[in-house]
Amino acid sequence: MRTVSKAFKDGDFIYRQGEDSRWAFEVLEGSVELVKDGAEGASVIARLRAGEIFGEMGVLDNAPRSTSARARGQVIVKAIPRDEFLRQMEADPDTALKVMTRLAKRMRGPDDDGQRAAAYKAAAANLPVPVPQESPVLTPVPVRIGRPLPVNLIGERKPNFIEKIFDAVVKDPRKPVKKAKHPPPADILIMVAKFRDDFEDNQHKMVLQALDGISGVRAMSVDRDLSRFVPGLADPSAAVNDDVTRRAAREARAWMGTANADLLLWGNIDPTGRNIELRFIATASSPGERPGRFTPLNVLTVPVDFYADWIPLIRAVVLAATDPRTFTQGRILRSALPALAANARPLGMEPSTALEPAERATILFSYGNVCAVCAQLEGDRSWYHAAAEAWQAAIELTNADNAPILGQLYQQLGLALQVIAERQNDTVWLEQAADAYRRALIHISRRRQPGDFGLVKYRLGCVLYKFDMAVGDDNALREAIHACQAARQVFNKYSHPIRWSEISNTLAQILQVYGDNARSVPILEYAVKSCMSALQVRTPDTAPLQWAAIQNTLGSALFLLAKHTGEWEYMRQSSDAFRMALLIYKEHGAGRLAVITERNLMRADRQVQGASDKHLSDPVWAQNFNIPEDDSYDWQAFLEGKSGTANDPNLGKNVSEVA
Repeated sequence: MRTVSKAFKDGDFIYRQGEDSRWAFEVLEGSVELVKDGAEGASVIARLRAGEIFGEMGVLDNAPRSTSARARGQVIVKAIPRDEFLRQMEADPDTALKVMTRLAKRMRGPDDDGQRAAAYKAAAANLPVPVPQESPVLTPVPVRIGRPLPVNLIGERKPNFIEKIFDAVVKDPRKPVKKAKHPPPADILIMVAKFRDDFEDNQHKMVLQALDGISGVRAMSVDRDLSRFVPGLADPSAAVNDDVTRRAAREARAWMGTANADLLLWGNIDPTGRNIELRFIATASSPGERPGRFTPLNVLTVPVDFYADWIPLIRAVVLAATDPRTFTQGRILRSALPALAANARPLGMEPSTALEPAERATILFSYGNVCAVCAQLEGDRSWYHAAAEAWQAAIELTNADNAPILGQLYQQLGLALQVIAERQNDTVWLEQAADAYRRALIHISRRRQPGDFGLVKYRLGCVLYKFDMAVGDDNALREAIHACQAARQVFNKYSHPIRWSEISNTLAQILQVYGDNARSVPILEYAVKSCMSALQVRTPDTAPLQWAAIQNTLGSALFLLAKHTGEWEYMRQSSDAFRMALLIYKEHGAGRLAVITERNLMRADRQVQGASDKHLSDPVWAQNFNIPEDDSYDWQAFLEGKSGTANDPNLGKNVSEVA
């Protein structure tokens, strides 16, 4: 029995708690609520959108449904029988990854029976650095000195609980191990789909010919138009519709998976019939913070029946949109792309004035991406200067009403300027990068583009922090704290735990510098609390170097807290944190970081040895700082040394004012 699609009206139950688990489901359209019955009645525990899988837990362990699933609005789901679902998990890595992601979220979800909280409390009791028991319990933090550590990040680590479940489901020891369906590609394969409104197929053939002859690259014709397979994709505004673009990416990657291709090139003839609008979907996903990242908003506009001078630009943009999956592909890009980019520069930097301003802007945007990718391949920052110049020119040609494009352009410009600033150690470039990020935030919608909004906020916080470290500007620090706090609200510890812990560590670094400058004990205490929260996600097993970095930040915050309070028990705990970080750095050969941490440890140890015996009766983690992590907290008042809540009149005051 194969999968079937089913439609539900608003309020319909797809299944109810306690029923047999015979099907898994994927949301195709609309959203689904997961509802759990409890002593106090039914409560909604999750809301799922298009592309998410639900009902898989009962299918895996063949147990009754632990929740009910209810439609919100008009909903279409794909129902997958149990046997078919297990077969898909074995054959399709994408399905298996979705299930593993759901399992990971479930592991980090609420602890209904309290068993995880009790185990965590017992494990935390023996830690050298205490753990806040009032904080939400997530992942235990095994930080005992002398515990066995993995030799490397992959080879010697024992499988965790999620991996064991995954192995039990998809592996059968009685069956021989199957070879991968497709071996790693030795070259780059570009699939060129039919173009909408290209009635005689002439432009499709011309693009195929333009891509022919690149060493290590093959172009393959696809006799299908992607927009006919994805409802709504033909709409000009589809690029800013997250649901439509996700469905387009899934459909395109299914096409590419059958041929082991790396990029799908698709598009249409514009309504005037003058130009071809080329768009790109890669098999691999570019990191969100990589300069030159291609998104659904990227379009390359070329004239219908284009002449030979356009071929280097088309080739360069297509290759730059491809994310290499192997070292061989990376070498192909490195050998081909810079030369193509140099040949394409006249058209890429100075598009024909016969084109409309918006059409020229698409060319400048795409060519800027090409330059940024060349900078990463060659390590030559002059390419970043060229990328910034192209993006700035594209901004000047883009209509102020086109907010999504302007937001992406300013985001890319900020990334390039930040790289230039860090390599040249120049505060002028840092200021320009911060200004670009601020302008990007004007045009990026937090509701429709939460990921980009959070990334830009975090980048802005990092740039302002580095600017303060260079020139000493408390205003920059205050803005950096606001930016990182906003980013943490987008990437919360339940939906994006790794990103959240990274931002929490950066926020702690900024807070300790600002707290030291302002001589504010509450700010330093919150820096400590941010570190401890991040350590609930990072562990020395799963992310040893990142875990050590957080321990190092914790040690610095405790050191400053001891300095400003005179409570030297904090200094002993600072020494313990530095010692644990140093152990990890030495285990993993991080020599430079180990040297810095060892210096910090020596300073802390000297202070501990010279300090009088003082005892801290109420450690910092047992205190309630009354600093909520939501929008209700008045951060400006906190940073200006005033009370941020009505419950704590001393919150935000300097230690001298409290005394």
